[in-house]
Amino acid sequence: MPSALPSDTSTTNSKSPPEPASAVDIIITLAINPENKEQVEANLLKAGEWIEKNEPGCLQWEVFYLEATGEMVLVERFNDLQTARKYHPENRKKDGMIDGGLKWANEIVEKGWLSQEPDIKVLSRRGGFGLRKWQ
Repeated sequence: MPSALPSDTSTTNSKSPPEPASAVDIIITLAINPENKEQVEANLLKAGEWIEKNEPGCLQWEVFYLEATGEMVLVERFNDLQTARKYHPENRKKDGMIDGGLKWANEIVEKGWLSQEPDIKVLSRRGGFGLRKWQ
């Protein structure tokens, strides 16, 4: 992950939930072996349940499936870069923090369910508006 986050220039729409100006988004693309799609999805959903209950600094955690490529994409939003670094899997692994969320993520890699290394991107918002409420 980068060592510094550029300044945030976004504003929040009045219908959007409030979020910190320093929020950090992490997008992780997982190239999955087709025969392991169900196992990967099940593990990611278990990880998400654990993260929702145990990582208050993680504001958003969603899993998407790209039918065209067979990839799964994780979208994570954290309060700030420091929180993202604290909770993100590669840092927890280095620090020996093997917990519920990381346990499920590790199994995906250890069992060879991916066809290549995860592609991890850290994003900083430059403009636009946040999530709207359903109407």
